[in-house]
Amino acid sequence: MRKTQRNVVLSTALVASFALTACTPELPTPEAPSETSSALPALSAEQGVDIFASVGEVLAKADGDKKSAELKTRVTGPALKIRSAEYKIAAAAKDKDKSSAITELPVEMQSMFVTTSEAWPRTVFAVSQRPQNLEPERFMVYTQDSAHDPYQLWAWFALFPGTTVPKFPALEAGTTEVNDLDETLKLKPEEVLKQYSELLKDASKANKAKFDVSKDAFYKEIDERRTYLEDAAKQIKGTYKEEFTVGKDWRALRTSDGGAVVVGTVETTGTLKGEKGAIVSPSAIEKAFLDKDKKSSNALTVKRSAVVGIYVPAKDSEEKPRAIGRVLRTTGASIP
Repeated sequence: MRKTQRNVVLSTALVASFALTACTPELPTPEAPSETSSALPALSAEQGVDIFASVGEVLAKADGDKKSAELKTRVTGPALKIRSAEYKIAAAAKDKDKSSAITELPVEMQSMFVTTSEAWPRTVFAVSQRPQNLEPERFMVYTQDSAHDPYQLWAWFALFPGTTVPKFPALEAGTTEVNDLDETLKLKPEEVLKQYSELLKDASKANKAKFDVSKDAFYKEIDERRTYLEDAAKQIKGTYKEEFTVGKDWRALRTSDGGAVVVGTVETTGTLKGEKGAIVSPSAIEKAFLDKDKKSSNALTVKRSAVVGIYVPAKDSEEKPRAIGRVLRTTGASIP
């Protein structure tokens, strides 16, 4: 984790509409705010810098101590669950693997998108600078529950290499949040997350046809993992069963073209079971979630949590929804 001073200067892209290609950012010409707009954005660039630095300080301290309890003042939701799991994995890892178990989350942002809402809760999206380890930029989600609460990191995910983040209104204009009653999108937020989970569950031609999957590495990753585990099940004359659950909590902000970026979660539970007498050995990561005295048996259940960002076009658009990035982490394991 890189620490930074609170007076760090954000990129000039912060006040521009933003189109980003992961690993090769291209910043567009600023899109001027509408002269007829009277609503003001909930945060200024300077306030954003302050929030990112404050959250970064808490993360840096907790990352060093590997204590999830230290996160709770400025980290919540899926981010808290995944970061806590990373601490468990790091604690159980060998010295050379400890640092790689914890996702690098830069404090410096190259753009942020805020609402003009005068109500709470409020949401801020931001795209980080490229991490020092040269992995793709992080798409960050911050929330504030009430006027008396600090902004907290709610989720993050890594952008797919080569993907383009949709344009948002300029910072000084602000954008709006999308609720579950919205009828202006091709799919409502909950519905698009549900349909995407169906793609993860079954990468059939019909499911792929619902999305633009040209830059989507996530559904391929899940499909390849499932194929590997199904083959492993055959070798021990057993079965591999997998379930997907879409989280009910999500965040969505309007893009410049009338679409929206929806950020939500998908939980997976997979059980590999062999015939009587077979042994299913957990990986080093999976062992981090098992009791040390628990002996391997012919079955193993593993839980994983994913955060995914999906661009949903406007209702009259010819575009298809497309995922723009994801994070996937093991968050539990048990021996039935």
